Amino acid sequence: MSGRTPDEIWEEGVEEGERRLKRSVSGLVATGFAGGAEVAFGLLAVVVASGAAAEVAPEHTAHVIGALFFGIALVLITLGRAELFTENFHIPVAAVYARRATLWELMRMWGISLVFNLLGLALMLGLLSIPGVLKPESTKAVGPLADTFAHRDLLPAFASAVVAGAVMTVFTWVVAAAESVSARVLVAMGVGFLLIAPSLNHAVVGFGEILFGILTNTSSATQGDLWGNLMVAIAGNLLGGVGLVFATRVAQVRGEPGPSASGERPAKP
Repeated sequence: MSGRTPDEIWEEGVEEGERRLKRSVSGLVATGFAGGAEVAFGLLAVVVASGAAAEVAPEHTAHVIGALFFGIALVLITLGRAELFTENFHIPVAAVYARRATLWELMRMWGISLVFNLLGLALMLGLLSIPGVLKPESTKAVGPLADTFAHRDLLPAFASAVVAGAVMTVFTWVVAAAESVSARVLVAMGVGFLLIAPSLNHAVVGFGEILFGILTNTSSATQGDLWGNLMVAIAGNLLGGVGLVFATRVAQVRGEPGPSASGERPAKP
């Protein structure tokens, strides 16, 4: 359990958000591209594990087993300091809220991170989709992932996206609170499972799952499904991340009594 108070977590988050928002364009491009590529590595782990499990278990059970391994992507992103679009709904927003960065800098980060997340993801999935790179059972496991997102109606797709945004924003708060690398790894693995097992509609991950299905010809998903779901996911992720979780954490920090452990209260929201 973390010994940090909400005040301390908030202040550290504001400082980290300010640092990230002040990155150059080239820095944002590099970290965004890396984040997208690492999501592809997580999806690779999922389809390899679920494809193997499907040889001896029902499809749903195999999917749940595969979901245990997606957290590898979040471990790489967190420890390697890459950027994931939905990971930026708390710490950078806190820096803007505390007036240590501008709204323009936040919009710049969001835009560059999203675009290069998708580019890094698409490049890696394109390589993985070349016939012969993956075993047939792994490739076969891609289709059901894509079909889940492609066949959802609008309301459940949006509701799933709200939950996904909330989960990822809670993830960034808890990682900021964690005091050891091992704790961050455990949180990343757990949140990865929580995203993939119920197929929550995360903008970047869902885009990757649908695109993977299209590239491998294992899904009935279309280009319209790919881009339409992305728009729904972005809207829902923003609502869940900024509208629900970030607002809740602001209220939590404002409600903390007394001074922080250092004897001085950090600048509050």
